[in-house]
Amino acid sequence: MGTLNMLGLARRVGAKFLLTSTSEVYGDPLEHPQKETYWGHVNPIGVSSCYDEGKRTAETLTMDYHRGANVEEMKISLFRNKFNM
Repeated sequence: MGTLNMLGLARRVGAKFLLTSTSEVYGDPLEHPQKETYWGHVNPIGVSSCYDEGKRTAETLTMDYHRGANVEEMKISLFRNKFNM
């Protein structure tokens, strides 16, 4: 609900919207390294699935507002790197 409320506010006041997401939306990848066209391998009933699916929903809502309500958006997906930073 928070993402939806903030997208509505961005639309009303003409603000840009920044969404921080996670690599977890892609699940446990079946290919390494992943190409930009890789859709992911998601477990919707796993232990952390609420977090993963919540982020996927936020990404979908953000793209819908970008396409339908002309909200300028940017998404940053945070991935673990080899140094665990």
